[in-house]
Amino acid sequence: MEDSPRPLTDHLEELRFRLIKSLCAIGLGTLLSYYFFLDPLISVLAKPVGHFIFLKPMDAFFVRLKIALASGILIAIPVVLWQAWQFVVVALTPLEKKPLFWVLPVSYLLFLCGSAFAFWILVPAGVRFLLSYQSQILVAQISIDDYINFVGILCLVLGAIFQMPLVSFFLARLGILHPRQISGQRRIAVLVIYVLSAFLTPGPDPVTAFLLALPTYFLYETSILTAHLAQRKTI
Repeated sequence: MEDSPRPLTDHLEELRFRLIKSLCAIGLGTLLSYYFFLDPLISVLAKPVGHFIFLKPMDAFFVRLKIALASGILIAIPVVLWQAWQFVVVALTPLEKKPLFWVLPVSYLLFLCGSAFAFWILVPAGVRFLLSYQSQILVAQISIDDYINFVGILCLVLGAIFQMPLVSFFLARLGILHPRQISGQRRIAVLVIYVLSAFLTPGPDPVTAFLLALPTYFLYETSILTAHLAQRKTI
């Protein structure tokens, strides 16, 4: 006997329940981050520049909240993904469920890897290079709000770029993308990758642009491999 369709109000109630759980997880992650991880995070962020300044009385307080919220979201993402999974799983067929068992965790890990690369390697190297232009006349006074925005953007960009192999896999699986299409455009890809890397990095900074272009090209080559893998599975 097939299950009868649930009324819309039941789905809305279920959605509200999952959203509340997700928001509670984010709130808890933010609190944990604020009370246990915030000062170490700020210390790590300050290493390339030495110290920060803030230009408005409330800047330091709001920046601390911003850092705590961002790290709290990262902590809570597994819970949020699980709640989203629990909401949609009832509407999926067994064939549709199978790839999601590994896609969501892999996507999360790839995002963390990209953000970690930006946070630990790209940002310190880029900032050190840019600060090398200081002189007795040109003295850096870096606003913590601007710096956090800069770090956050780079972490999001790298987290998104690290999704390339996964996106390539599914596009090839759907027949939209062919490995030969990607591999045949290497020269153009190298040029586009470096131009975009230079555009996404602050100022005329070839070091940061190169550090961004290097993993991007590696992910481009990895995307070719995942596209080949996807095609083999469809044969």
